[in-house]
Amino acid sequence: MAGFLNVDYKKATDTSILSAGTYEMGIHSVQGDGSKNGHECMVFDMIVRKDLDKVPELAKTNAKHHGQHLFVRVWTAKDANGNDTGAYKQSDLNYIAKAVGIPDGADVKTQDDFMRLCEHKTVRVQVGVNTNEYNGKKRKQNSCFVNTWRPTKYPLQGSKPANTQQEDPFQGNAGSDTEINDDDLPF
Repeated sequence: MAGFLNVDYKKATDTSILSAGTYEMGIHSVQGDGSKNGHECMVFDMIVRKDLDKVPELAKTNAKHHGQHLFVRVWTAKDANGNDTGAYKQSDLNYIAKAVGIPDGADVKTQDDFMRLCEHKTVRVQVGVNTNEYNGKKRKQNSCFVNTWRPTKYPLQGSKPANTQQEDPFQGNAGSDTEINDDDLPF
């Protein structure tokens, strides 16, 4: 029997940055976080969708980088003096809500509710590449501003807007032998 791992660093996970362009992404998860100084943010863990490799307009983006993660931080606003207000810009939240399909006029009670409504949704985003300098070292990194988020052009089969109740398609199938693995998912 073969061992657990045949070490070969050439097969290490690709940690390169995404090429600049338009991507179709799946929002894997959203979590609250913050800086050491207490500036709060929501971190969107997005994954480049794997199911769109053959779409011509995505040949240089999704087909090239499918399965890669992009972590997008949406920070709380700062006041005129540069101090954290503790509140998110409503325009940022509305760009995100529109992109993930939360209907206009929806009353989302808490940040946790908002984050839950965003998880496992698909969006179309514009990703940029810029140079960042930290501790005297320059490195390229991705940027993705929420004002570039749009609803997906390629909805998943059977997907519904974020606020609708879906009945459980697996209800009553407790003894089912159906197994789903990561390769079955589009992101």
